[in-house]
Amino acid sequence: MNTEISNPILRGMYPDPSICRVGSKYYLANSTFTYVPGIPIFESDDLINWKQIGHILERESQLDLKDMEVSSGIFAPTLRYHKGIFYMITTNAGRGGTFYVTAKEPQGPWSEPVFLKDAEGIDPSLYFEGDKCFYVGQRFKKDAKYYGDCEIWIQELDLERGCLTGEAHAVWDGAAKNAIWPEGPHLYRKDDWYYLMIAEGGTAHEHSVSVARSREIFGPYESCKNNPVFTHRHLGEKYPIQNIGHADLIEMEDGSWYAVMLGTRMLDGRSALGRETFLVPVIWENDWPVFYAGEGKVPVTDTTFGNKREKRICWEQDLDLSCVMLRKQLPKERYHMENGRLYLQCGRDALSGTGNPSYIGVRVEEYNFSLETGMCFTPEDGEEAGLIYFYNAENYMTVSVCGADKQPVVKITKREKGNETILFREACVPGSYRLRIEGKQGKMTCFLNQQCLTEQIPLEAMTTEEAGGFVGCTMGVFAVAENQNSNTEAIFEKLELAYS
Repeated sequence: MNTEISNPILRGMYPDPSICRVGSKYYLANSTFTYVPGIPIFESDDLINWKQIGHILERESQLDLKDMEVSSGIFAPTLRYHKGIFYMITTNAGRGGTFYVTAKEPQGPWSEPVFLKDAEGIDPSLYFEGDKCFYVGQRFKKDAKYYGDCEIWIQELDLERGCLTGEAHAVWDGAAKNAIWPEGPHLYRKDDWYYLMIAEGGTAHEHSVSVARSREIFGPYESCKNNPVFTHRHLGEKYPIQNIGHADLIEMEDGSWYAVMLGTRMLDGRSALGRETFLVPVIWENDWPVFYAGEGKVPVTDTTFGNKREKRICWEQDLDLSCVMLRKQLPKERYHMENGRLYLQCGRDALSGTGNPSYIGVRVEEYNFSLETGMCFTPEDGEEAGLIYFYNAENYMTVSVCGADKQPVVKITKREKGNETILFREACVPGSYRLRIEGKQGKMTCFLNQQCLTEQIPLEAMTTEEAGGFVGCTMGVFAVAENQNSNTEAIFEKLELAYS
């Protein structure tokens, strides 16, 4: 591959990447927590340019996220291919535990989930050898001495019966003494060695990639003397890309190796974009992997920040694959699309709760952006619709039109750590509206009908460092109602999305 890597290769909230190759095609999947559809799947010819071809978890029978907070739900998936079948294994951290699904084609349909009742822990992976499949997992030690005192374990998985079989072998507890959160394991075979690659140090600033190897699948595993083999924690907290770790290796057709991993682009020490997918080259020296030889880090390039592009999300018969909802697909009676417009019914579930609000959004992919749409809306009292910039139920911003005292009112609301502040409120003429939000270097400006309503509103609260959790921001359209029997619809034109 001679093309220069433009990192991140997936921008916005695409964490915990897992990758596999089938012939000349590459496939990649990411965590989605409580966003639906669950686990997007991407296809590429070159590891650089990716196209989303579907989602793995699309049906409610595969994806029970009821009443979960945003950073719960679907944790790190592993995507693998073996003898004509795609396998994806993951953990629903909020309900049900670890399960896998299968498909003959990467775009689906994917099977109903097979839950593994004895697969304790998170971050499961699969390794195939001949006719055998092995489960590679993470769990707390039975005699754990501190929070995050975990180990990696391997056990055979009987795919015909859908259960673990034989003895479970604890094989490694990380490279560092008293390591915290050894997790995200993946097992590979190269030449005469089994290589076990893990994440270590937690998923924030101390995140890292460590490797061990063994002649036998169940060990003993020796730790690489160069561990951690890749991290950014030594670069200091002011380096623009942080949290590098949770990697997965891939060998190209020409025999060259690369690794995908998560990382975070920071702004003033905070992240609103969440953990994204990065790509680095890997070489092998003395039977050990070397990540980005000669560089030792993911470099910051001209396109790392400020990748200019535009996108239009037109409301056709099917939603754009980049669109997301919260916790479950909206019922068909709650929305429909006609003549390029979205008809979104005011839902009874609040954005500030753990329900299924009438919200359709996209991941925020850059710190500088604008999102604009036209809206037709005639609200009754207690009904509200508009644009939202959303981190979680406790932290978001809206520019909206609502019904109050029998008239429409435009307002801008900032919810921060559960407390709401009305930044702007004014009666407006009923009918059609043009709404726009603009983000620039961590501050928000809001517009109604091309008129600026508020400028430079700080967005620090909508970041991982301030709000906690594992997600990044999304933004889009919403419609809510205090009256549970509301049938009022907000009609939205296409979303005009621009990044700079």
